[in-house]
Amino acid sequence: MTSRLYYLGPWRLLSTEGEDTALALGEAIRDGAVEREQVFRDNWRTLSARVRVGGHTLLLKVPRARNRRRWERLLSLFRGSDALRTFRHLERMAGLGLQAPEPLIAGELRHYGMVTDSFVCYRFIEGRRPNGEDAPAVLRALRVLHSQGYLRSDAQLANFLISDDGEVVFIDFRLKRPRVFPRLQKARELDRFLRSCPEARHHLTPEESGSLWLQIAHRLENLSFARRNLKRQLRGRKRDRH
Repeated sequence: MTSRLYYLGPWRLLSTEGEDTALALGEAIRDGAVEREQVFRDNWRTLSARVRVGGHTLLLKVPRARNRRRWERLLSLFRGSDALRTFRHLERMAGLGLQAPEPLIAGELRHYGMVTDSFVCYRFIEGRRPNGEDAPAVLRALRVLHSQGYLRSDAQLANFLISDDGEVVFIDFRLKRPRVFPRLQKARELDRFLRSCPEARHHLTPEESGSLWLQIAHRLENLSFARRNLKRQLRGRKRDRH
């Protein structure tokens, strides 16, 4: 899979398609000339929809909140947009021997060097949500990712798919290479997955279940959840006062 950069006026496009197809797709998405077959989310934070455009059935994502936050815009002076990073992460998964949606096109619009708008499109994968019976397969896929030195972020069972041919597919992920305490960070990600899929505990290896890192990770996650719950309660009290 080879991607190339193209330009559509002020828009910068990254695509695995040829120039003519990439520009046609970019123009249709920019102008909103797409058929929305199913909308998964459409709010101030993000647009996520299955669309039909140029003979392709795609998943379109527009990170609206990230495009608008001032500090995110400032950071984009030194790095690519969230959409282009998502495209690159999807590309990288194939090289890691793992399944993820195939990226087709991403675009970003900059103003004074800062990203003010962006989108990413990848091929829509037919599949089903995993359940407890899929725990061993999902756990194996997560181990492969960790063995390659990466985290996926938000490793909940709901952020995987089982494709029609039975493969585990990573969705809604953001690749990260842990630099500080990598074993602890991988253990924390494993603990988060176990919380979302308790059945997976029965499929841990003896080394994993008896790991000191996993025990520490579990305690840290408990503290993290307690802190979040406290923040929600405090916000709720403030709203009640008003």
